[in-house]
Amino acid sequence: MEQNSITYKNIFSDSNYRNLLLSEMIDRFGDSVDALAFTWLVYQITGSAMWSAIVFALNMLPNVIVQPFAGAIVERQDKKKVIILTYILRAIVISLFAVLYVLGRVNAPVMAVLTLLITTIESFSLPANSAFTAQVIRKEHLTCGLSLSKMLTSAATMIGTGIAGVIIAAWGAVPAMLIDISTFIIAAMFILLMKNEKASDARVTDEIEVGMFSEEAEAKDNYEETESRDNSSEKFIALFTDGIRYVAKTPIVRNFCILCVALNFMLVPINALQAPMAEEIFRMGGELLSFGGIFASLGGIAGAALLPALSKKLSPLQVVCRGTSVLGMGLMGIAMGSIVSGKAILCYIVVSACFFGMTLAATLIGGIIGIQFMKSVDSEYMARASAVFNAFSTAAMPIGSLLVSVLVSRIATDRLMLFGSIFAGIVLAVTLISRPVLEKREEITHAA
Repeated sequence: MEQNSITYKNIFSDSNYRNLLLSEMIDRFGDSVDALAFTWLVYQITGSAMWSAIVFALNMLPNVIVQPFAGAIVERQDKKKVIILTYILRAIVISLFAVLYVLGRVNAPVMAVLTLLITTIESFSLPANSAFTAQVIRKEHLTCGLSLSKMLTSAATMIGTGIAGVIIAAWGAVPAMLIDISTFIIAAMFILLMKNEKASDARVTDEIEVGMFSEEAEAKDNYEETESRDNSSEKFIALFTDGIRYVAKTPIVRNFCILCVALNFMLVPINALQAPMAEEIFRMGGELLSFGGIFASLGGIAGAALLPALSKKLSPLQVVCRGTSVLGMGLMGIAMGSIVSGKAILCYIVVSACFFGMTLAATLIGGIIGIQFMKSVDSEYMARASAVFNAFSTAAMPIGSLLVSVLVSRIATDRLMLFGSIFAGIVLAVTLISRPVLEKREEITHAA
């Protein structure tokens, strides 16, 4: 079936992929409700923009430190079981947080520890999800399938974010956490309903990959033949180092990794300082974050809807450059928000436009990365490569957040947003000059 003839109806008719999509939607809905509650709680309990940045850094840290090792462990496990287990464990941790909050035992250190625990669990879930998705979705369904996934999960996030503001205002943070707990359980049930079948056309290694990784493939065969004689630590080290070498030797994945490090560093201020942004720049409360979150989700939906068409008309490099430009303009708009501070309607308009544009751009960039990643990576390396890629590409976030936590006591929040905008211009200029390879090219298919 040709990619041009694929429709969303074709993809959704696949019961396995349908259950996977429903699981992701429910999970994202619960997370969006809980994320807004948690973001606001951190700032309300600590009253400190510094702590907001520190907790955000700790939220990203396991993705950098734990995930490469988690990917090596997950590679040898049943991905379906790993996903279900991580859903259950996250539900348990959120339940513990809710109990501690009701008992009045929550403070900044407690929130930091629980954040580390939740994200550590997610470090196992993310590579398992990437590998499992590669098993479920057919190769010719990639562009439309990933776009549909992004549209539906963005819609779920939009609904969750909108509801979260109402729930928190009316009943507080505990109901929001209870919703998140229940969604984890429901999402796990949908994964449980999936059949243990791989797509008939699971990723096949291209000739370029065979040529580049023949040594790794041979090592893998030898490894499997002597598996009974190897101890578990040797197996783990082999998987871990193979994953790192695979990413390092794959130009497309390596270039996207470097690009993501730069873009994530650029976006640290807006991600780490959302609550301070609302209060210090716009002189508004949590309702502004809820409103902005709704339009961010709309931007995600729009970006996902545009992705199939734009991926045919524009090259990945063009999408990345245009998306980076929009991200920079969005950060500039937030940085200039003090001009309308205190004027509710204007504040809503500015935040909505900026969040919509930035999320649309981020969705297009992320979508292109996802498509090229799935096309370029051998399924045997999917979990490891995904874990290593995620770890390195998000490395800038905890580092940047810790830097922001130090600077925010000396530099105003709006100035930090302005720095992000200026950095976007630098990233764009470097990308245009260097023109990195961001897609598979037919003319190098037979290269060794």
